[in-house]
Amino acid sequence: MIPINKRKIGVCILLSIITFGIYQIYWEYLLVKNTRAIRKDESSCTGEMLCLIFVPFYSLFWWFTRGKVVKDEFSKHGYSAIGNEIAYLILDIFGLGIVSMVIMQNDFNSLPSESTQSIQRSAGENEERAFFEMRGIRKSFGHTEVLKGVDLTLDRGQTLAIIGSSGSGKTTMLRCINFLEVPDQGSIFLGGEQLLDAGEKKKLSEKELRSLRLRFGLVFQNFNLFPQYTVLGNLCLAPQMIARERPDFKKNKKQIYKEIEEKAYTLLEKVGMSEKAQSYPCQLSGGQQQRVAIARALALSPDILCFDEPTSALDPELTAEVLNVLRALAKENMTMIVVTHEMAFAEEVADRILFLDKGVAEFDGDAKVAFSGDCPSQRLRDFVGSIRK
Repeated sequence: MIPINKRKIGVCILLSIITFGIYQIYWEYLLVKNTRAIRKDESSCTGEMLCLIFVPFYSLFWWFTRGKVVKDEFSKHGYSAIGNEIAYLILDIFGLGIVSMVIMQNDFNSLPSESTQSIQRSAGENEERAFFEMRGIRKSFGHTEVLKGVDLTLDRGQTLAIIGSSGSGKTTMLRCINFLEVPDQGSIFLGGEQLLDAGEKKKLSEKELRSLRLRFGLVFQNFNLFPQYTVLGNLCLAPQMIARERPDFKKNKKQIYKEIEEKAYTLLEKVGMSEKAQSYPCQLSGGQQQRVAIARALALSPDILCFDEPTSALDPELTAEVLNVLRALAKENMTMIVVTHEMAFAEEVADRILFLDKGVAEFDGDAKVAFSGDCPSQRLRDFVGSIRK
């Protein structure tokens, strides 16, 4: 009589129990992780949930085949009853796993949904949280750390001036604000919604970045108007491209384009450039080009309008034209972030000042305090004093 292959049977049973244990531990881990994710308003664990769909099928196949091996091994030697009992026992282990999974799933479903938690949290925190907020922003290029844990806050309708000496990280900070650069660390909030958590492993796709950038208008130092388009064409180009993604675009194309053009004329009138609608950028002065650039940034109705040293390429007379437009926007309570060396403008128009020095936020607070003798930052007092001399 051939002896039973106890080693083969033992390995089958052991592997079945180990597989069951790993599955249970994994499910517990997911339950805890998703609970924390809901409380932290993090993204859902889509990949893990797909694994959970796969694991039961794999487990069913595994336990069924292992149980059959045990049953067949015993049947060869006349131990069919024992073999059946062991096979059914192994399948029962899988059954217990399914039952416990259902129980834990019910526990998970009893938790408040992510959207409900988000609404509840927003209702409680929006009163405390600023309209726009950045926390612990860090950005490096190679081995050079440009931003070193910068924080800033800005309420709706306020104007923030970012000031500092050359190389302090002002432009990099602005590019992180409108997602032309993605911070290495830190988080960004807008209107109570978390736009970015740089600590997440998942990187933002290009499509997601484009969507985020649309919430921030940007006016560059050197205008960056498209020379092949008229002033009106520069304003209409981006809205028309976005409109093409609308489901009703083909049906209402003419009406949509008409509305975009009407809005463009309204914006040009706001910046005093309506009479130049059919002109090309090469036919405009620097100040006129910058005013068109401001109107173009407003065309997409951004939540925040950003300026990167908007007067640095202009002479004093043209600078006054652009600053007048910014003053008018500030009076209309447009939320703005301006990187500038114009201390007089910052003192006059800005509600808040962010002073960067070597990538560190030396001061983030009220503009009146920033330019007063009571400013808590000695470095900022020295900086302002050196410019005013």
